[in-house]
Amino acid sequence: SGLNILKQQNVKELVMIGDVKMPSLKDLRPDLRTAKFFAKLGVQALGDNSLLSAAAAELEAEGFRVVGVDEILSDLLAPEGMLGSVSAAEFAEDIILGINAARDLGRRDVGQAVIANSGQVIVEEDSAGTADMINRSRECSPNGEGGILVKIKKPGQDRRMDLPTIGADTVEQARQAGLKGIVIQADESIVVDLEEVVKAANSAGIFIEAVRLTDDKATSVPEIYIIAGEPSGDHLGARLMAALKSQTGDEVRFSGIGGPEMTKQGLSSLFPMSELTVMGLAEVLPRLPKLLRRIREAARHILNIKPDVVVTIDAPDFSLRVAKKIQGKSIPLVHYVAPSVWAWKPGRAKKIAPILDHLMTLLPFEPPYFEREGLASTFVGHSILESDAAMGDGAAFRSRHNIDPVAKVLTVLPGSRHSEVKFLLPAIFDAIKHLDHSNLRVILPTVETLETEIKQAIAIWPEEISKLVTIVTGEEAKIDAFAASDAAIAASGTVALELAMARVPYVTIYKFNALTAVIARRLVKTPFVNIINVLLDREVVPELIQEDCRGDVIAPHITKFLSGDDSAKLQVANFEEAIARLQDDDQKPSERAAKVVLEVIVQHAKLSK
Repeated sequence: SGLNILKQQNVKELVMIGDVKMPSLKDLRPDLRTAKFFAKLGVQALGDNSLLSAAAAELEAEGFRVVGVDEILSDLLAPEGMLGSVSAAEFAEDIILGINAARDLGRRDVGQAVIANSGQVIVEEDSAGTADMINRSRECSPNGEGGILVKIKKPGQDRRMDLPTIGADTVEQARQAGLKGIVIQADESIVVDLEEVVKAANSAGIFIEAVRLTDDKATSVPEIYIIAGEPSGDHLGARLMAALKSQTGDEVRFSGIGGPEMTKQGLSSLFPMSELTVMGLAEVLPRLPKLLRRIREAARHILNIKPDVVVTIDAPDFSLRVAKKIQGKSIPLVHYVAPSVWAWKPGRAKKIAPILDHLMTLLPFEPPYFEREGLASTFVGHSILESDAAMGDGAAFRSRHNIDPVAKVLTVLPGSRHSEVKFLLPAIFDAIKHLDHSNLRVILPTVETLETEIKQAIAIWPEEISKLVTIVTGEEAKIDAFAASDAAIAASGTVALELAMARVPYVTIYKFNALTAVIARRLVKTPFVNIINVLLDREVVPELIQEDCRGDVIAPHITKFLSGDDSAKLQVANFEEAIARLQDDDQKPSERAAKVVLEVIVQHAKLSK
């Protein structure tokens, strides 16, 4: 064997140099000794670092000393600091994001490198290696520009066997992919021919920075995988993450799928959450193949990470399909926001109960629907109670947007999905046409992903209508707009409670594709769609759905509200009663939800012993 030959040649020390390529099992042709080695390790459960470390131990057991290349060629180790003339200053956020993501990847013994771009990790290294990852990044850029390659040593990695390595070829690959920079670990990475690497990087306009990091070996810090599929879920997830960090003293790791709010809390989204924000059968069908691919991708990612718990937030058509794919894999599953089985398809409670380990509900009457099917359920309270919906500064908003203090302000909210905007914005336009314009201003809060689409739609409105409209983005601007408003027109959804918190009288509108509407009418079992009406079991907020979602029907309600009619005062008075039913103690909903998630982790750990 090879070992016998080395012994015959009196070899005492071994140095590992060259690429590490993990063969597939079908490519292996092990002799008896190697077969026993793999059998002892259980190779399928090990990553390359675990396997290489085990190989080093086996070699040393045979009397060889395994020497790291850094011991004999220490001048190849990356010195700390900038290694070229190109600045990395504007990429600080992506660098930090990439380092955290690469460490997480390394903890799982999957790879050493990631590429971060515009606040998200767009690609991770796998068994195909760094060059393949760089090549794949060309198809993943969210803005058409290249990102930042971060390549660092795995936490606890056996540096004798493998250290992250870059050379001039790495820089050339980065240049071809349009990358802006490369980050490596000082004294823990090898740079082959530093002078040539720096020359190539300067020529390509690529920065190279070697950062010093403390060793970060795997700990017992819980790994929590969170999936949100739409903006309301993103806000819910962000509050949950903040509460989890508070209750664990920041000793928690996150992975999963989310939007900008969850990203601010430290999540590196597997793919853009915006790909999931679609509603209605006719709207979903054209995108179904891609959605199915994303479901499979998320499930594979979870099984690869093996988190301590998976928390899916709302978006049941996506999140519960992911949960079903990982069911029975010894990963506890918690769903946040109960499917509205009280409104339509009550049989769903029986179908999802076997999939989940725990359900957290926003509404007090929801747990019994699921508990009778054997699913542990906890009413945690509605997240709207934690929002700043009632804390806006209306006077400041009017001042910023040159709105007269006595002008009438109408806020219009056509939804957070492309499909909603498509159907509701024309109805809103029609309603505005029927209103008195003499002292009217219209505010349209939206999310950044829809801003361009909405601006393009309004640009073709007649000038006498479009000049009334001011578009704003961002949570703070929306809340201030509510405080400045005399009335509102809103899509059905979370905003119904936000407007109630802000004490703004409003009407709910909704319109589906004709096919979706026919199906919905057959399935819906409740007389109301607006959550205020559901909570009070009476129509407090007018619901103008489908055929009634027309300007000539909407406008009379708004005219009354803008005039200060008693109907507006009565609606606002009813808001107080509805909001009081959303919480039964002084603890914040996100804190109660975080407590449930951590308890599920502990309980699962006990059962697994």
